Amino acid sequence: MREVTHAFTALILAATMACTVMAQEAPPKQSPTAPANEGAAAPPKAGPPAAGKGGPMGPPPPPEVTLATVEQKTVPMEYEYVGVSAPSKTVEVRSRVQGFLETRDFQEGAYITQGTRLFTIDPRSFKADQQITQAQVEQAQSALKLAQQEVKRLQAVRDPGSIAQADLDQKLAAEANAAASLRLAKAQLAKSELDVSYTSIEAPLTGFIGKALKEIGSFVDSGQNSLLAVMQQVDPIYVSFQVSEKEYLAEREARDKGTVILSAGNTEPFIEITLLDGSTYSSRGKLNFENANVNMETGTVELRGTFENGDKRLKPGQFVKVHVRGWERPGTVLVPQRSVSQSPKGAFVYVVGDDKKAERRVVTMGSWVGQDWIVLDGLKPGERVIVDGLAKIMMPGMPVNPTPAAPAAEPAKAQ
Repeated sequence: MREVTHAFTALILAATMACTVMAQEAPPKQSPTAPANEGAAAPPKAGPPAAGKGGPMGPPPPPEVTLATVEQKTVPMEYEYVGVSAPSKTVEVRSRVQGFLETRDFQEGAYITQGTRLFTIDPRSFKADQQITQAQVEQAQSALKLAQQEVKRLQAVRDPGSIAQADLDQKLAAEANAAASLRLAKAQLAKSELDVSYTSIEAPLTGFIGKALKEIGSFVDSGQNSLLAVMQQVDPIYVSFQVSEKEYLAEREARDKGTVILSAGNTEPFIEITLLDGSTYSSRGKLNFENANVNMETGTVELRGTFENGDKRLKPGQFVKVHVRGWERPGTVLVPQRSVSQSPKGAFVYVVGDDKKAERRVVTMGSWVGQDWIVLDGLKPGERVIVDGLAKIMMPGMPVNPTPAAPAAEPAKAQ
């Protein structure tokens, strides 16, 4: 009975499928209201849409891009570095004699004028030595005077044979010995006077003084225990900065070849600095030092400028931004920075010619000039480069729909 049921079910499914196929293959019935037109031809089948703009099978339109014309200008050059201020002079205040500190006559951290007394060492023993040497000078003077009188007395004797020549020679030698003793005593007196003067320690320069490294009552000497304080001269003040060896060589070559020259009115470059708060320091500086060696650890060359600092605004150890100015680069080729792309092989731009096709051009770039970039090689004035729409360029040589860029502003100084 179960087998009969399965067979009957299969027969019903087969009949249903056959009816479905016949319904799909049957022609559509004509509407009863439409006129009969048995001889009319069947409507043509729809073919593929015509190729053209906007069609799904046609080529896309050229992408719209914005062009900028390569310009040639005289550009003011500016070299920017990070610098550190430093005192123009740093002097250690040391004792030159030994003794106990008796006074300290300054306020720590104060601005002190040269010659101001800073410390006093107990001078009593040195004054006593001075008196001793003074007495020794007086003794030597008396001995010399006596020796001179004895020589004159012997030389005054005119009778031949009255005195022996040996006696005269002895008196002459005594006179010379007394003269030497006087010179020695005077030298010892001068030394003792110096020692007395060294007990009053004065400021060796005009500038700021740091902390006192010895307090009153401390024993000091002229050796390792002699350092009392450190003074720094800050007017003028130095600003030192480092230039990489590669940049130094490039700048030197540019000046030697004449591609970078001093701008009109300048006989030498000058330096301006920007402080940490963004303000510009009022005084211009001058380069006064270039290290003869390249630092082997950092690969840099040290340069230094000097600035007037009468208002003491700059302190040693401040970080500043250094701007070396006074140079210009005539006949410089410029392109907008956004037109330059980078690849593993270097920088490149897309140049559009009269055929309105994007040509990939490898270029050698220099420094930035505001929103532009100096081109050292690869472009000529008057050529047009793509500045906007670079992402639409799928491959070099593809056609583009160019539009001109807005006029560029005046170039800033080269960085």
